[in-house]
Amino acid sequence: MSKNKKLPDFFINAFYESKFRDNLFIVKASGSVIENEEARNNLITNIRELTHHGIKVILIYGGGHAIDIALEERGIEVKKNDGRRITNIDTIKVIREVIGGDLSLSICESMQQNNLNGLSFNAVPSNWMKVAPRPKTPVDFGYVGDIKEIHTRPIARQLKVSGFIACPCLAINEDGELCNINADTIATELAAGLCADKLIFMSNVDGVKVNGQTAMVITDVQIQGYIDDGTVTDGMKVKMENCQEALNAGVKRIHLINGLRENALQKEIFESVGPGTMLLHEAEQDNYMNEVEVQKAIGGK
Repeated sequence: MSKNKKLPDFFINAFYESKFRDNLFIVKASGSVIENEEARNNLITNIRELTHHGIKVILIYGGGHAIDIALEERGIEVKKNDGRRITNIDTIKVIREVIGGDLSLSICESMQQNNLNGLSFNAVPSNWMKVAPRPKTPVDFGYVGDIKEIHTRPIARQLKVSGFIACPCLAINEDGELCNINADTIATELAAGLCADKLIFMSNVDGVKVNGQTAMVITDVQIQGYIDDGTVTDGMKVKMENCQEALNAGVKRIHLINGLRENALQKEIFESVGPGTMLLHEAEQDNYMNEVEVQKAIGGK
């Protein structure tokens, strides 16, 4: 067969079936992706393709920009500390409407329009994790929760009957109160607790920039160095710290990709070299590069 000739689709599909069947992917999509109708629909169609290959997907999403706009429209001050939202009583009421209402319904609409079967909740199910109110000191974040424990059995039971589940960054704490939790944190804790095969962060940036270029691969031993030397700062620094935690907890591979690019999720998973940054254990780097060569041969790329 010619080196550049692509194999028949059924061979390619069989390859991905054998590689990914029964894998669990945790996908976290930022508000910039979910609030954009085109990007949201593109994401849902990409997830549908993943489920057709036997992959189970949990989507966790936020909506920071939409919340800020809604707060400003109501004359409520947007308050943050070190990049994290302070959620007082007025703010949690708006978050309930925006995240648990508008964006949650938008997910349901996209699922129906793009023929993706699954479950969509307007808060993380209370039996999935133990959530405690965040301590009021040294900073009172208000109606914000801290995840104390992940309950894997009820999640596994739901994944047996549905290959796709969507949840926003809302949860009910142990006192029965609705609380806001950073979506990155929920995704990371779920991925670690469930030993997910992949944790995927989708935002409006192209992975991790190193010397002005998007890094293809970053290993666990490089993460702290990039934090210490200032290569990653602010929100990306927090995300990289979450990635380090997830890798330490047993998550095999993490992807950081731009969800505003067409078919970004599909390309990251099904092409030999995706458009984003992959993070993995240093011991796995050689295995990954071997997989890249196999994937190039299978896909003809």
